[in-house]
Amino acid sequence: MAKRKTVSLNRYIVRILLEAFAGISGIIVIAIIILLLLFQAKLITPANTGEIEAHTEITNMKQKNAFPSTLHADYYDYVYFDKHGKINSTSLNKKKLKRAITKYSDKNDRYINGTYIFFPNGSYCLVIWQYKIQFTNRVFRQWIPNPGLLFLMLTVLTLFIFLTLFIQLVTKKLQKNILLVESASQQIREQSLEVPIVPSAGISELNDALQSMEDMRVALENSLYQQWQARQKHKQEIAALTHDIKTPLTVINGNAELLLEDQLDDEHRVLVIAIHNAGLKAKRYVDVLQQVSNFEILGEKREIIDVTALLKDVIVGLEPLANVKEVLMNYDYSQSYTVEASPLLLARALTAIVENAIQYTTRAGNIKISVSQTATITSFVFEDTGSGFSIEALKHAKEMFWQQDNSRSLDNYGIGLALTEKIAQQHRGYLNLENTDSGAKVTLTIETQ
Repeated sequence: MAKRKTVSLNRYIVRILLEAFAGISGIIVIAIIILLLLFQAKLITPANTGEIEAHTEITNMKQKNAFPSTLHADYYDYVYFDKHGKINSTSLNKKKLKRAITKYSDKNDRYINGTYIFFPNGSYCLVIWQYKIQFTNRVFRQWIPNPGLLFLMLTVLTLFIFLTLFIQLVTKKLQKNILLVESASQQIREQSLEVPIVPSAGISELNDALQSMEDMRVALENSLYQQWQARQKHKQEIAALTHDIKTPLTVINGNAELLLEDQLDDEHRVLVIAIHNAGLKAKRYVDVLQQVSNFEILGEKREIIDVTALLKDVIVGLEPLANVKEVLMNYDYSQSYTVEASPLLLARALTAIVENAIQYTTRAGNIKISVSQTATITSFVFEDTGSGFSIEALKHAKEMFWQQDNSRSLDNYGIGLALTEKIAQQHRGYLNLENTDSGAKVTLTIETQ
């Protein structure tokens, strides 16, 4: 591909102005040529034709000292008066005649485009001419009395059309170049850093801006990659550390359980129970930490999943927890849907939502589960008969480690809905929380394929 020639912004503007000047000059030159051709073809007359014809006729009348019996005033006008000042004949209509008499009222005055001629019998004649281009054809001259003005208007209209089209063309070119900068800016803003930004605007200043954005893209790509590597390394270190911590905790808890099976006095039994409970609590903390650190490390491939089968496994797995509170979970197993997703992550998200619903649904309450699907998205809707989300929960429940109850109970660490939203985002979807008249409503939406 040939390299596009680059010019400075100043030269680009000068070139546009020169092109506009050349276009305007060309139109004016063409108009002048057309006008000259019309003169040459004797389709129109020069602007002084009326004066020439009038002076020729004036000379004839002065030589004859009489008004001619016939007068062909094609390019000028006349008014012939008798000796009493009464109009005998004229080439003007009533409106123009009245205007001419008013304008040329002084018979002794000298006018630029008119004069009086006096005859021996006392009669006199007013001859009037105009400096304007006229058609040689009498019919055209009658319908278009001033072709020069018409020609000027057509020339101005042509110039206006040219400038309008020229401005649109220049604007389109500039918008195309500016669009390159906007596209590059949007690419960086969206962190779509795989595609290089090519400085191809054709204007050196814009190319410099695009090159700066390309340098920014490369630097940002390297920085994000280094950050990603650091995060991955950090998560792997945490995962390895939590794995190593679980071994001594398992030994502590196992030995504490063995000691509890022996006959101990009350004082030692209290101490061993405290050790056992603290070990269980520490193990739960480690499990949560390991779960969070391992979440984004998981790279499970997506596959086609039977939604009904997956939900059935989740519901059956959580039935013992629901039975404790006598909570009924309703789902129409006759529905048949499939999605392309990560089985482990999707099951984890659905489990977290159902666990949360069971926890906050009132005793002997109800959880309604439904699924809807289009060609692009699949939505899982969970509605319970609990107390619903508080105002704070609606704002913060999807934040990692946020808890409504700051006591940090052993069974709730504020990660379920946060991980669920991350899973939704990995599947190009979202998690929505809201309240209904009967309780809370959670909707998990993911991409169908």
